[in-house]
Amino acid sequence: MGKELSSHLAVWGLRLGLIMPLVMLLAGLFYRLQIFDFRIALLIFAVAVLITMLAALFGLIGVIGGMRGSHTKTMQAVAGLVVALAVLIVPINTVRQGAGVPMIHDITTDLEDPPIFVEIPRKRLSSDNSLEIDAEVLAAQKAYYTDIGPTILALAKPEAFSRVRAAVELSGWQVHAEKANLGYIEATATTPFFGFRDDVVIRLTDQPGGVRVDMRSASRVGVSDLGVNAGRIRAFMDLISRQPN
Repeated sequence: MGKELSSHLAVWGLRLGLIMPLVMLLAGLFYRLQIFDFRIALLIFAVAVLITMLAALFGLIGVIGGMRGSHTKTMQAVAGLVVALAVLIVPINTVRQGAGVPMIHDITTDLEDPPIFVEIPRKRLSSDNSLEIDAEVLAAQKAYYTDIGPTILALAKPEAFSRVRAAVELSGWQVHAEKANLGYIEATATTPFFGFRDDVVIRLTDQPGGVRVDMRSASRVGVSDLGVNAGRIRAFMDLISRQPN
């Protein structure tokens, strides 16, 4: 009975391990196509992850139970376990990276005077996150993201704007508005899997000896961004800083 049960679990572990990645992909695809609300898509994805964890457990039980049984069944169990663990790498790594970050989704390099979105609000839905930053969000960012700040470029404003604009293009963001004379760019970054949209505004300000570049990145949906917006700002500031003046 024990061997028969472990054999059945091994088969189901492999089946579920192969099916659940397709379910995850469909959840992302249906959200991108606006068939599902993001909450439904995330719920489906989360359930698929839990079932994949169950598939890994089935595979492990099948491996242990099949050590003295059929070689074919044991290999099925091993295959199911390996597939399930491989599928779990991405969601587990995402959760690990986002663990401990504050439950905020709007990050700015200027806590005193955050850059303001002008064109982006017209692109957003009424159900999307508000673009008003309250004091609690600013306090949470100040306490946790201590390294997030502006970048100073030792360039004239036209040259600085050209560099920033080129970096936006290189980042693959969709530009909605830009004014070189005002030093202002609004764009949208789209995440690769689910296609979540995060809006970005970049502000260039003259100051003695160069130009100050400020940036704000805000997610349209979700309570926590799992650190994505802060990571985007770091990467962008590093990109424009690494180029020689």
